[in-house]
Amino acid sequence: MGRTIPSFRQLLEIERLSWSIFKKELTSKPDKNVFDKIFENTKLYTSYLSNAVNPITLESVIMGSLFHNYKILLEIGKEKERDNFCDDITRENELKLKLLKDTKPQGKLLFDRTCKKWKGLVDSLHKDDRETLVKMVLEACSYNDEPCNKNINDEDSKSCITYLFFTSLLILQQKTINRIGKDGNIDNEMKHGKDVSLLDFMVKE
Repeated sequence: MGRTIPSFRQLLEIERLSWSIFKKELTSKPDKNVFDKIFENTKLYTSYLSNAVNPITLESVIMGSLFHNYKILLEIGKEKERDNFCDDITRENELKLKLLKDTKPQGKLLFDRTCKKWKGLVDSLHKDDRETLVKMVLEACSYNDEPCNKNINDEDSKSCITYLFFTSLLILQQKTINRIGKDGNIDNEMKHGKDVSLLDFMVKE
Protein backbone atom coordinates (compact mmCIF):
# COMPACT_ATOMS: atom_id res chain seq x y z
CA MET A 1 0.00 0.00 0.00
CA GLY A 2 1.23 3.50 -0.79
CA ARG A 3 1.97 6.07 1.87
CA THR A 4 -0.75 8.62 2.65
CA ILE A 5 0.17 12.17 1.67
CA PRO A 6 -0.49 14.50 4.65
CA SER A 7 -3.12 17.19 4.19
CA PHE A 8 -2.11 20.84 4.31
CA ARG A 9 -3.71 21.13 7.76
CA GLN A 10 -1.51 18.25 8.94
CA LEU A 11 1.55 19.92 7.39
CA LEU A 12 0.75 23.08 9.34
CA GLU A 13 0.64 21.09 12.56
CA ILE A 14 3.93 19.37 11.71
CA GLU A 15 5.49 22.79 11.03
CA ARG A 16 4.15 24.15 14.32
CA LEU A 17 5.57 21.16 16.23
CA SER A 18 8.94 21.59 14.51
CA TRP A 19 9.14 24.99 16.25
CA SER A 20 8.27 23.60 19.69
CA ILE A 21 11.81 24.07 21.04
CA PHE A 22 11.76 27.70 19.90
CA LYS A 23 8.39 28.21 21.58
CA LYS A 24 9.63 26.56 24.78
CA GLU A 25 12.54 29.01 24.94
CA LEU A 26 10.29 32.06 24.70
CA THR A 27 10.53 33.87 28.01
CA SER A 28 6.91 34.78 28.71
CA LYS A 29 3.45 33.29 28.44
CA PRO A 30 2.19 36.18 26.24
CA ASP A 31 5.00 35.48 23.77
CA LYS A 32 4.05 31.81 23.71
CA ASN A 33 0.41 32.77 23.13
CA VAL A 34 1.41 35.04 20.26
CA PHE A 35 3.43 32.21 18.73
CA ASP A 36 0.32 30.01 18.79
CA LYS A 37 -1.73 32.89 17.38
CA ILE A 38 0.47 33.05 14.27
CA PHE A 39 -0.48 29.47 13.41
CA GLU A 40 -4.12 30.01 14.39
CA ASN A 41 -4.31 32.97 12.01
CA THR A 42 -2.80 30.88 9.23
CA LYS A 43 -5.39 28.14 9.81
CA LEU A 44 -8.10 30.66 8.90
CA TYR A 45 -6.84 30.40 5.32
CA THR A 46 -5.98 26.69 5.26
CA SER A 47 -8.26 25.77 2.36
CA TYR A 48 -6.95 28.69 0.31
CA LEU A 49 -3.26 28.25 1.12
CA SER A 50 -3.43 24.56 0.27
CA ASN A 51 -4.27 25.59 -3.31
CA ALA A 52 -0.95 27.43 -3.53
CA VAL A 53 0.74 23.99 -3.54
CA ASN A 54 3.84 25.45 -1.91
CA PRO A 55 6.38 22.78 -0.86
CA ILE A 56 7.78 25.07 1.87
CA THR A 57 5.12 25.05 4.58
CA LEU A 58 6.73 27.86 6.59
CA GLU A 59 6.30 30.22 3.63
CA SER A 60 2.57 29.49 3.69
CA VAL A 61 2.49 30.13 7.44
CA ILE A 62 4.18 33.50 6.92
CA MET A 63 1.93 34.41 3.98
CA GLY A 64 -1.25 33.50 5.86
CA SER A 65 -0.22 35.39 8.98
CA LEU A 66 0.93 38.49 7.07
CA PHE A 67 -2.30 38.54 5.08
CA HIS A 68 -4.39 38.28 8.24
CA ASN A 69 -2.41 41.08 9.91
CA TYR A 70 -2.71 43.21 6.77
CA LYS A 71 -6.50 42.90 6.92
CA ILE A 72 -6.47 43.96 10.59
CA LEU A 73 -4.33 47.00 9.77
CA LEU A 74 -6.65 47.92 6.89
CA GLU A 75 -9.62 47.87 9.25
CA ILE A 76 -7.76 50.12 11.70
CA GLY A 77 -6.92 52.43 8.79
CA LYS A 78 -10.58 52.59 7.79
CA GLU A 79 -11.56 53.62 11.30
CA LYS A 80 -8.83 56.25 11.55
CA GLU A 81 -9.19 57.76 8.07
CA ARG A 82 -12.78 57.02 7.13
CA ASP A 83 -13.11 60.01 4.78
CA ASN A 84 -9.92 59.34 2.84
CA PHE A 85 -10.16 55.56 2.58
CA CYS A 86 -10.70 54.23 -0.93
CA ASP A 87 -13.62 51.80 -0.94
CA ASP A 88 -13.09 50.82 -4.58
CA ILE A 89 -10.11 48.50 -4.09
CA THR A 90 -10.36 47.17 -7.67
CA ARG A 91 -9.92 50.65 -9.16
CA GLU A 92 -7.17 51.48 -6.67
CA ASN A 93 -5.32 48.28 -7.60
CA GLU A 94 -5.58 49.07 -11.32
CA LEU A 95 -4.07 52.52 -10.78
CA LYS A 96 -1.28 51.16 -8.57
CA LEU A 97 -0.46 48.43 -11.08
CA LYS A 98 -0.22 50.97 -13.92
CA LEU A 99 1.99 53.23 -11.79
CA LEU A 100 4.17 50.26 -10.86
CA LYS A 101 4.53 49.25 -14.50
CA ASP A 102 5.36 52.80 -15.62
CA THR A 103 7.77 53.84 -12.87
CA LYS A 104 9.14 50.74 -11.14
CA PRO A 105 9.85 47.93 -13.62
CA GLN A 106 11.70 45.81 -11.06
CA GLY A 107 8.81 46.19 -8.62
CA LYS A 108 6.45 45.08 -11.42
CA LEU A 109 8.66 42.04 -12.00
CA LEU A 110 8.52 41.22 -8.29
CA PHE A 111 4.71 41.63 -8.41
CA ASP A 112 4.43 39.27 -11.41
CA ARG A 113 6.66 36.62 -9.84
CA THR A 114 4.90 36.84 -6.47
CA CYS A 115 1.46 36.50 -8.09
CA LYS A 116 2.70 33.56 -10.17
CA LYS A 117 4.06 31.79 -7.10
CA TRP A 118 0.85 32.32 -5.11
CA LYS A 119 -1.57 31.95 -8.06
CA GLY A 120 -3.41 29.05 -6.42
CA LEU A 121 -4.03 31.16 -3.32
CA VAL A 122 -5.11 34.23 -5.31
CA ASP A 123 -7.48 32.22 -7.50
CA SER A 124 -9.13 30.39 -4.60
CA LEU A 125 -9.96 33.43 -2.43
CA HIS A 126 -13.39 35.03 -2.70
CA LYS A 127 -13.50 38.41 -4.46
CA ASP A 128 -13.06 40.75 -1.48
CA ASP A 129 -10.11 38.82 -0.03
CA ARG A 130 -8.59 38.39 -3.49
CA GLU A 131 -8.65 42.15 -4.10
CA THR A 132 -7.21 42.76 -0.62
CA LEU A 133 -4.40 40.26 -1.24
CA VAL A 134 -3.54 41.90 -4.57
CA LYS A 135 -3.55 45.30 -2.81
CA MET A 136 -1.14 43.92 -0.21
CA VAL A 137 1.20 42.50 -2.88
CA LEU A 138 1.11 45.75 -4.86
CA GLU A 139 2.02 47.83 -1.82
CA ALA A 140 4.94 45.56 -0.92
CA CYS A 141 6.25 45.52 -4.50
CA SER A 142 5.91 49.31 -4.80
CA TYR A 143 7.83 49.91 -1.58
CA ASN A 144 11.33 50.40 -2.95
CA ASP A 145 12.65 49.75 -6.44
CA GLU A 146 16.36 49.70 -5.53
CA PRO A 147 16.33 46.61 -3.29
CA CYS A 148 14.10 44.93 -5.87
CA ASN A 149 16.57 45.76 -8.61
CA LYS A 150 19.55 44.34 -6.70
CA ASN A 151 17.81 41.20 -5.43
CA ILE A 152 15.84 40.28 -8.55
CA ASN A 153 19.00 40.34 -10.62
CA ASP A 154 20.84 38.00 -8.24
CA GLU A 155 21.79 34.60 -9.64
CA ASP A 156 19.89 33.01 -6.76
CA SER A 157 16.82 35.16 -7.37
CA LYS A 158 14.41 32.24 -7.30
CA SER A 159 14.93 31.64 -3.60
CA CYS A 160 15.19 35.30 -2.56
CA ILE A 161 12.10 36.60 -4.37
CA THR A 162 9.67 35.33 -1.74
CA TYR A 163 11.78 36.66 1.11
CA LEU A 164 12.24 40.00 -0.63
CA PHE A 165 8.44 40.27 -0.79
CA PHE A 166 8.01 39.15 2.84
CA THR A 167 10.66 41.60 4.06
CA SER A 168 9.16 44.55 2.16
CA LEU A 169 5.73 43.72 3.54
CA LEU A 170 7.01 43.35 7.10
CA ILE A 171 8.71 46.75 6.88
CA LEU A 172 5.50 48.37 5.63
CA GLN A 173 3.39 46.72 8.34
CA GLN A 174 5.83 47.73 11.06
CA LYS A 175 5.84 51.34 9.81
CA THR A 176 2.04 51.37 9.90
CA ILE A 177 2.03 49.96 13.44
CA ASN A 178 4.60 52.51 14.61
CA ARG A 179 2.52 55.32 13.10
CA ILE A 180 -0.63 54.09 14.84
CA GLY A 181 1.32 53.70 18.09
CA LYS A 182 2.47 57.31 17.94
CA ASP A 183 -1.14 58.41 17.60
CA GLY A 184 -1.82 56.70 20.93
CA ASN A 185 -4.66 54.46 19.84
CA ILE A 186 -3.44 51.06 20.99
CA ASP A 187 -2.60 51.20 24.69
CA ASN A 188 -0.90 53.29 27.36
CA GLU A 189 2.55 51.98 26.58
CA MET A 190 2.21 53.15 23.00
CA LYS A 191 0.86 56.49 24.20
CA HIS A 192 4.19 57.11 25.86
CA GLY A 193 5.97 56.88 22.52
CA LYS A 194 7.37 53.38 22.91
CA ASP A 195 7.85 51.31 19.79
CA VAL A 196 5.27 48.63 19.15
CA SER A 197 5.27 45.60 16.94
CA LEU A 198 2.86 43.29 15.18
CA LEU A 199 2.91 41.13 18.29
CA ASP A 200 1.11 43.86 20.22
CA PHE A 201 -1.83 43.65 17.85
CA MET A 202 -1.89 39.86 17.90
CA VAL A 203 -1.97 39.70 21.69
CA LYS A 204 -4.97 42.03 21.78
CA GLU A 205 -7.21 39.93 19.55
